Amino acid sequence: MEKKRILIVDDEVEVTSFFTYFLRQKNCDVVVANTGKDVERLLLSQSEGFHAALVDLKLPDANGLDLLKRIKAVFPSCEVLIMTGYSTIKSAVTAMQWGAKDYLEKPFDDLDSLERVIDAVLESSAQEDDELSREAAQYGIMYAPDSPMAKVVTIAKKLAKKAIHILIEGETGTGKELMARFLHGASSRSQQPFVAFNCGAVPESLLESELFGYEKGAFTGALKARKGFFELAHNGTLFLDEIGEAPSSIQVKLLRTLETGEFMRIGAEHVGQSNIRFISATNRDLEHEVEMNRFRRDLLYRLEGIKLSIPPLRERIHDIPTIAQAYLTKRNGMVCEIDSDAMELLQHYDWPGNVRQLINILNQTLALHECERVRAEHLPAILRGKAIQNATSSIPASQLALTQQIDHECERFVEAITRNVTSIDGFDFDYMIKRIKQLEGEVGRTIIEKGLTETKGDRQLLSKKLNITKRTIRYILNEKGSGSGFS
Repeated sequence: MEKKRILIVDDEVEVTSFFTYFLRQKNCDVVVANTGKDVERLLLSQSEGFHAALVDLKLPDANGLDLLKRIKAVFPSCEVLIMTGYSTIKSAVTAMQWGAKDYLEKPFDDLDSLERVIDAVLESSAQEDDELSREAAQYGIMYAPDSPMAKVVTIAKKLAKKAIHILIEGETGTGKELMARFLHGASSRSQQPFVAFNCGAVPESLLESELFGYEKGAFTGALKARKGFFELAHNGTLFLDEIGEAPSSIQVKLLRTLETGEFMRIGAEHVGQSNIRFISATNRDLEHEVEMNRFRRDLLYRLEGIKLSIPPLRERIHDIPTIAQAYLTKRNGMVCEIDSDAMELLQHYDWPGNVRQLINILNQTLALHECERVRAEHLPAILRGKAIQNATSSIPASQLALTQQIDHECERFVEAITRNVTSIDGFDFDYMIKRIKQLEGEVGRTIIEKGLTETKGDRQLLSKKLNITKRTIRYILNEKGSGSGFS
């Protein structure tokens, strides 16, 4: 079995000695660097590279994040583990967003957990990634391999068991609540309640009673005592959706509960205590809300122990086939396929409503068309029009018009050949040939070659997008037509 070459970067002799012994027991070649200068020297002198690197976040002469970027730039396949103390966990998460495989927390008290992380890096991680993908799919989070979501889910899985509050950012419809449920399910609180509360869905006058509960007789209509969401989520997770909608009066009380775990029912004379893990979500820029004095800065600091950002669907279009196919199969209880033309339409749309909008459109399509195969014509007209607009947006209108003129002249030319006549509607046969060649010269091959690149050589798809025939494409590329007489 081939030995793995491991780079250890730390200025503490005890740490480098420990990992040197630990990794050599696993039949690894170990190289040690104590400073950033040592790392740079090794990167320049090592031609065969490293399978993995364990990098301390803070060195006397370097920042671990800078070393991470440098190592990945020189040896892209090297898996990097960041070593950090708990106080710098935010930087560790940033490191994972920049390409680190995982992070290790100092001191290394849990040796079993440490060994699992090391083994995952030393061994092939393909199976591990597949297992994580399947686990996320149980909560409705679906993505393709190498998707931006894969990294978000990996980080979420790592953070799930940490006793830290998490703020999830993302546009409407990206799946923030699904991510919150995944975090809860992967946490040590998974057997305890998960309670979701939408701060924007309840009138301000009712927010306090809903969150904190009330005693019997606390106000008119309070005929019996009622628990609030803080009590209902005791020992579990409270998900505060649309936290940016919370009014200032509630923000103050939320802050106290976040800091102390204490709350008081309306009309109560004693303070209650609740052990809660808070996960909040917003589609707003809370930093901007703070600057506009619409959100408390101290509350934001409490909520975003760690911040997870879910990318919009338009930035992960390669996930669309995975999401669509999984939903259609689940919805029908059978395999329901999607034509390539229909999938092209889905991937060319910009999805302002994100995954929620995609699911709604698929649901609408299945409701209106009882079919085992979704075709382009089954999808709403808005997708067809938008897809063509997006696909041709980089082509000047004048060139599109000329291309369609070529198509028109070609069709008339073919008609003349088919009917074996030398003129049609006053157009001379020789003039048609001259006109087509003239238009070809004006447009050139650029527009067609660009389109074929975008459609990966699919001429049928390109002809639909440009509203021309495949015969025209062949002619512009100076290819022999099939039975058309073109050369």
